Amino acid sequence: MRTKILGVISSLCLVVTALWLVLLIWSMASVGPVETFEQALAYVAEPDALFTLTYVNATLVTLSATMLFAALYVYFKPAAPGWSAMGVVFVPVYSVLNLFVYLSQITIVPRLLAFTGMAEYQATSGLLLGQMVQQWPDSAVAALNTLAYAILGIPSIAFGVALLKLGTLRRLAGALIALNGVACIVGMVGLVVGNGLLEWGTAIGGVLFLLALMPLSLAFLREE
Repeated sequence: MRTKILGVISSLCLVVTALWLVLLIWSMASVGPVETFEQALAYVAEPDALFTLTYVNATLVTLSATMLFAALYVYFKPAAPGWSAMGVVFVPVYSVLNLFVYLSQITIVPRLLAFTGMAEYQATSGLLLGQMVQQWPDSAVAALNTLAYAILGIPSIAFGVALLKLGTLRRLAGALIALNGVACIVGMVGLVVGNGLLEWGTAIGGVLFLLALMPLSLAFLREE
């Protein structure tokens, strides 16, 4: 029964993560490269259905990933309670950070934008928007987003290594999840040292996570 539940959660996470990739590519194709804050601001100032759907879906990805890692904790706890506890303790931090990042784009940012039309609030709202618009790579929330995935990289490595000891499909999933964790940590390192190439680690980690969910879902649904 535990494996079936894990299979369902993995499948749910797979669906919303696959949709995340589709929406990301679609959004990038529609908006194009964001090289200045003015470009980022212009995009969020007139949000369309794609913008809202992207962030609603990103919220669902965060929630489903949180559920998945919690389920992995329950699954591995009897055999490896120490490693499981060390892995899962980082998941709530990831969840809180990412929920703030994604939900703020469709709740806080529109309210800040409303203040830009008021002379007495223009300077303050402009300063806050510079830190709150995720589309702007130099914003605080963009950094928090990268940090969140780097933090999730720790349980990804822990549970990925644990999965390597199981059946073939789970070993494949474990290797991909662990590599996802490493890639996300590399992405954070790139942000800290200012290396744009290393910063791609976060995006690569997302793709690796998506690939890992395919064998993971199949293995647990089949109770391999």
